[in-house]
Amino acid sequence: MQNRPITVTTGLKVRDEYVEQAHVYAEAIGGTYVERKKRGLGKMQEIYGDPLLVVSERVKLHIGDEEFFFHPSMANTRIKRLKSGDNDIVIEYTDARPGDVILDCTLGLGSDSIVFAHVAGETGRVIGVESSPVIAYIVQRGLKEVTVDVKAVNEAMRRVEVVCADHLDYLRSLPDKSVDIVYFDPMFRRTVEKSQAMEPMRVLGNDRPVELAAIEEAKRVARRRVVMKERWYSKEFARLGFQILRKSSGSTNYGVIDLEEAGI
Repeated sequence: MQNRPITVTTGLKVRDEYVEQAHVYAEAIGGTYVERKKRGLGKMQEIYGDPLLVVSERVKLHIGDEEFFFHPSMANTRIKRLKSGDNDIVIEYTDARPGDVILDCTLGLGSDSIVFAHVAGETGRVIGVESSPVIAYIVQRGLKEVTVDVKAVNEAMRRVEVVCADHLDYLRSLPDKSVDIVYFDPMFRRTVEKSQAMEPMRVLGNDRPVELAAIEEAKRVARRRVVMKERWYSKEFARLGFQILRKSSGSTNYGVIDLEEAGI
């Protein structure tokens, strides 16, 4: 459903900077700008349909009663915990280190990429690939513009590079052994509960299963590890050749392909 036309407008409080920004968004995502004309959100959706991107103090994408906007989400809490000496399960499974080049093939809201950027540090590099133009652009702008109360989070957000592309196409464009870690967190086809943040992602995002060809390319491109997050009961781990290092105690688990151990 990624090719839905996007209508872009401003909030009810119309300012010149919001109009200018709305035009920039519309051009960037291939959307159409329309004037708000004091019409309520419901009326705008009735006339123009969903999705509706509203540019105001915060940029929000509306789909039905749900809304999507960029925020660092759990990355804020996770980085605070890392700074206090606590463990992070994604960092543990990926074995991310300072100076690493990390490719996040399923950027989404960017939470994992932000944590990767914190761990990789100034000498590392984090590239997040997102196939939905509207999600990629909202997240890209948010990573550069949103500020939180933790300096380390702000610094990490600014270091994440966003690429709007299909991850298989992007992987194919990379040289052999050009990154340290390739990470996949594909959109779950089955949800545990409804999430306000995730519902718009399901409409605009890519919920296709990861192709075996993408894993083969990831193994070619990565120097150390390829890691995938999935439901604990998922058959994707076996289908794609991932090793489950330990039994999950929660709803998700991580599969690992250790390229150093395998001698690949």
